Amino acid sequence: MSRKCIIGQSGGPTVVINATLAGVIQGALKADYEKIYGMINGIDGLLDEKMVDLSSFKDQKNLFKLIHTPAMYLGSCRYKIFEKDQSIKQRIITILNKYEITDFFYIGGNDSMDTIEKLSTYAKICNCPINFIGIPKTIDNDLMNIDYTPGYPSACHYVATSLCEIAFDSVIYPIKSVTIVEIMGRDAGWLTASAQLVNEVYPDSIDLIYMPENIFDENDFLEQVKDKLKKKDHCIIAVSEGIRDQYGMCVSLDSGIQKDAFGHLSNNGCSNYLKKLIGDHLGCKVRAIQLSTLQRCAAHLASYIDIENALRIGSYAINCALDKRTGIMVTISKNRNEFLLSHVDIHKVANHVKPFPLEWIDEKNKKIKKEYIDYVVPLIYKSGQIELPQYLQLNER
Repeated sequence: MSRKCIIGQSGGPTVVINATLAGVIQGALKADYEKIYGMINGIDGLLDEKMVDLSSFKDQKNLFKLIHTPAMYLGSCRYKIFEKDQSIKQRIITILNKYEITDFFYIGGNDSMDTIEKLSTYAKICNCPINFIGIPKTIDNDLMNIDYTPGYPSACHYVATSLCEIAFDSVIYPIKSVTIVEIMGRDAGWLTASAQLVNEVYPDSIDLIYMPENIFDENDFLEQVKDKLKKKDHCIIAVSEGIRDQYGMCVSLDSGIQKDAFGHLSNNGCSNYLKKLIGDHLGCKVRAIQLSTLQRCAAHLASYIDIENALRIGSYAINCALDKRTGIMVTISKNRNEFLLSHVDIHKVANHVKPFPLEWIDEKNKKIKKEYIDYVVPLIYKSGQIELPQYLQLNER
């Protein structure tokens, strides 16, 4: 039986999502797929039959370029398939049948796994033989039933490197100052936790770390900052964009509640709110920095392990399709010095969020415990050691 597949990318990018795409293409070419299609802008483009032939990637030079290309080669979308909207599901199945697709691969995060769950469930009801397979990615690292998500290690390395350099820049003037660095993470603080990597190399460089897993209290925050400024001139704070107060509301200058297509709360800058809060109450110099999109597209700081495993995960998805697996997500787990690939039922992943473990948070001192360092370092650095830039400090001469 000849096989034809279609691959899509969805949600926010990572620096290794194209490596995963390359892995799927490599696996499909090796398995002699008759056709390898790419959806332009995910489900959104598929509904308009916007596709590209990816079989041309037999050229190894272009495949190498793809592996190391940031953002999303096929483009993206944030299209939500609603449970009761059977017409959209049927339209998608009709298009896939028109092109004789046997295997459907969707590379994305939680919302993309929701898409795989809905389409695979509908296909089973319709006795449609197409295999629907989810392939993970997200810098948020918040997917369930997987040790880590591709893209997360590279984002950690970028965040830690940037914070390290911000810390050096922030202490050059002998005046009281606060620097707030806002890091991506709407529902979980996995990425913000990587700030602790800096403290492992340059002790006490990052003074306070705030994440969504703990309730944010303004008064306690101000007291913590005030206490730091009594002991030193400069206070550097790493904060997740998704921190919330006791009522579950995002800490933000914008009092209005905005939601995306999937119903997720959208925050318009907690760092600017905290900047105003400190300015109003403490009166010192304050700077708010948003690392923003660089966290997910800084390919110059990509982790080699991250790229390697992203490529493997893509190829493994083809193996799952050849085994006639459907309604699954490819997973990865670490066993000593090995990364093992497997798969999990999509129902165990879609619409679930993996929070950062509370037991890894030093809530009193607003820092992250050693258990996290032991977890994350082997995901980023092949040497098993933190590889941040080695800079000279005045007191070291």
